[in-house]
Parts: sequence; C-alpha cells; structure tokens
Amino acid sequence: MPAETTAPSPDARPDDSAPRVRPLGPEDHARQWRLHALSFGEDLTSPPDPGSEPEGAVRYGAVGRGEDLLGAVTLLPREHWWGGRRVGAADVTDVAVQPEARGAGVATSLLRALLEGGRERGAAVSALFPTVAGLYRRAGWEVTGTLTTVEVPTHALNRGGPAPGLATRTGGPADLPAVAELYEREARARSGMLVRPAPPTDRLPEGVDGLTLVEDGDRLVAAASWHRGRGYGREAVFTVRDVVADTPAAARTLLGVLGGWAPVARNLHLRLLRGDAVAAALPVELARVVDRKVVMHRVVDVERAMAQRGWPSAVRGSVVVALEDDLAPWNSGTWELAVSGGEGAARRTDAEPVVRLTPSGLAGLYAGSTTALGAVRTAGAEVLVEDRAAGLAALDVLACGDLVEVLDYF
Repeated sequence: MPAETTAPSPDARPDDSAPRVRPLGPEDHARQWRLHALSFGEDLTSPPDPGSEPEGAVRYGAVGRGEDLLGAVTLLPREHWWGGRRVGAADVTDVAVQPEARGAGVATSLLRALLEGGRERGAAVSALFPTVAGLYRRAGWEVTGTLTTVEVPTHALNRGGPAPGLATRTGGPADLPAVAELYEREARARSGMLVRPAPPTDRLPEGVDGLTLVEDGDRLVAAASWHRGRGYGREAVFTVRDVVADTPAAARTLLGVLGGWAPVARNLHLRLLRGDAVAAALPVELARVVDRKVVMHRVVDVERAMAQRGWPSAVRGSVVVALEDDLAPWNSGTWELAVSGGEGAARRTDAEPVVRLTPSGLAGLYAGSTTALGAVRTAGAEVLVEDRAAGLAALDVLACGDLVEVLDYF
C-alpha cells in the first residue's frame, strides 16, 4: 500500500486541506486512543499501554492540515475457518471519525486503505462488527450472521450426573492447549469461525475464573470457561465465556455441572452455535436473548476467496459475473466463478456475464447468508440474461456454503 492515500475522487482538484491516509505509529497512539474513547464512550483517563493491541495489528489514520487526526481504523490480520480450510482475513476494528469530519468520506478512505493493506498481507476476506451497518454495506461488507448471547435459568439445567464412561474435573492453565484443540475441531467444520492463536499455559485468559472439563478416558470431549460474576442473589449472573462439546452426552454432562451453581447464580449466560451439541442439550424454550451483535463480511480478493475456502464436495457449477468494486478495484471486471469437488476458483474471462454483482452481494453469497434472489432484492445484483430463472439458478452455486458462525467479538 502506498504510504499515503488521498481521500478525494480522481476528478477532484488537488487540495492541500484534503485528508491523507497513512499508517499510524507509536507517536500517534495517544491521539488515536482519545478519538476511540470519545467515539465509543470509554474512560478518557485510562488509556491502554501503547503495545497492548493484538499482535500484528496495523493502524491507519486520516490526517488533515497540520497532521490533525480526523479518523482512524485498525486492521487485524487473522485467519478464519471456512469449510474446513484456513482463509486469510483482514478484520476491521476501532473505526472512529472526528464529529466535525463525519460525512466527508473519511471512513471510506480509511476502509480503502485497510483493504489495500489487507490484500498486501494476503487477506482474502474481511469481517467486522458494525455500529453503522449502512456505511459498511455501501463499502462492500454485508450482514452475514450474529453473535448471540442467551440467558437460561441455571436451575433448569439437567443435573443427572456424568454420562456412563465420562468424568468431570476442574481444569487449569495446563489444559488450555487441549481446550483449544477441542474448539478447533468444532470451528474448522464451520464457516467464519476465528482461527485462534495458541493459548498461554501459565495462566487462564483474562476474565476467566475457571474451567470445567469433561473427559472420555484421556480424551477431552467438552469444556466450558466461565466467569463467576458477583453476588449470590436473584440477579446474580454466571457467564460462560466458551462452551464446546463433541457429543450430546458430553454436553449434557457439562451442563449438569454448570447447573450446580443454581443456588448462588440463578441466571446463566452463554454464546451458542447453531446446531451444536450444547444447544441441543439446553432447555431452549426457557432461553431468552440478552445480547445480539451483527457480524458483516466482505471479499478482499476474489481469486483468493474462491480458492482458499472449502466448498461442499457434491456441488458442481459455474457462473460468469460482472463485478464493480470501487474500494477494491483489483476485484472489478468479468469473472467466471466455479465450484467443483470441494474446490473453488475465480478466473477472468471475456465471456458475457450472466449477472452483475455488487461487492456486498458477492459477500452475502460467499458467506451463505443470502440466495441469488436475495442478492437481487437486497444487494443490487442484476440478472443480465433474458432467462432470469436460469441466471438466478447459475448464481446460486455461490450460495452453497455453510452459514457463518462466530464466537469471538472484536
């Protein structure tokens, strides 16, 4: 990515007052933190240490005349699981713009720089949790799923004791690698789950008070990390940070242990995955949603995105699309997008396109959060052939992936 990127359109006259986007360094930390804290209502008197951001994070700032910081964004270089494979990602966080600079394209310029930087670092996709979904949809991201936390009465959990052959015990830092392996077995079979870094083995993660483990012989088959919370009255809340189980029996056994907290913590909060063993073992008729965060995705690089993820092995088909992507112009053009035998590919072509796609339409199809007809109705996709039904059927080959699932907020 160039060291600096100008914000105006190509047709605009040069303007010394136009904001420039550049990478931010340690000397910019205090200003970026103040902008972040003002935007998100955090304590201005308690900035984090300059080196406390996630490893590899890249910060960009839009600066005006006199190097005033007008806006900032942070790129998190990561990997996601998509259909059993690791896909490079450029995740977005800490987007903040000065109130006086809002509405002038500062955020769009920052996102353009982030996409360029992400592509240079090998990213294929990008994820974010929006505060203003419309802004990111116009920039090519699309709503693909939710991170949902539910509350269930702790006393409603079945306390029948361990299932035959299973044993429960308290875990510690030395068990974290096995817990991480359990998470990976679950995550790699889904789409959009974060590839987590190796955990420490000398301490529990911040905010975790304890681990509850279920084992089948020497094999870990269920685990929950939790925060006890404060108090023991009617309003006391026991929060499960992570809960994963390999089998229904392991899930029931684990939830039975958590149910033992009922006398002192009447309410249990946990994040759920669709169709997993834990969700199937919960009294879902008693669950209520207490928090729901929308997640959005975008394709950073079409060729990488198609090639890196895993696709359903039984699906075979292709579609020629015209893609217009102002923020990531390397994606613009006519592409044949093909899926066959679990592999995907994107190839430039001179063939006539069947459909014109927007970046947000492509994102929704890629993530399995919409159908071809949904992309037309909500994301500006346009069928270009006379046989509209055939055009939509061809495009549906992209909508064959599993739905996005996430457990991590950033």
